[in-house]
Amino acid sequence: MNISIKQNTISENYHPVNSKAKKILAYLLFTAALLIISVLVQNDLKAGNSSEHKIYVTQNTLQKIVWREDVYDPSLKASVNVIKLDDNYFANVSGPEKAVLGYLASTIGNECYADGGKQNVKCKILTALNLGYQCSEESKSYLKNWFRDDAVIVKQIDNCKPTLPSTIEKTFDEVKISTADNKINVELKGLKLNIKENSVSKWSESIVFNVDGDKVSLVERKKKND
Repeated sequence: MNISIKQNTISENYHPVNSKAKKILAYLLFTAALLIISVLVQNDLKAGNSSEHKIYVTQNTLQKIVWREDVYDPSLKASVNVIKLDDNYFANVSGPEKAVLGYLASTIGNECYADGGKQNVKCKILTALNLGYQCSEESKSYLKNWFRDDAVIVKQIDNCKPTLPSTIEKTFDEVKISTADNKINVELKGLKLNIKENSVSKWSESIVFNVDGDKVSLVERKKKND
């Protein structure tokens, strides 16, 4: 009796371990490809964002951002009238509005005092705007860059000198601001203090600034009363 034995032929290239290794390698390559694609997409998004101009939120209604309040001072054991700020607004102020307010706060008193020396004059609004000391090179450089096409304002900034409160001083009472159609409108109320005569008089004005990209210029300034 002839018995025929059928043998299964196995390819010489087949190896269980090699097959498993190939699957692992394929998975690793696929995962690596996903990571590379993710990085490329993120870089592309970042590049796109960096090329876009910053968009400033505009609002037609005037927003009160500076005012005065009576606050009790424990050291004096009495109430004192101080400037109050809208902290949320100043934390998110746009570049053009920062320049406008920085210019105004460099020319009008806002609780300024010498911080270790007469040349280091620290003011409440300038500090909130992160513009350093009054009329410092840091502050001047920032303001001159924004107002670079307004020769009159640039000259004022160049001539700016640190000033401490004296016998007669103009200071802020209230500031309202709005931005729309490339225009910044400021409604300003102030106080004129005469310490020697112990008197106070009020004044107010409307100011309009034009915004042109990364530049600002003064368009109109009207005094309501003085």
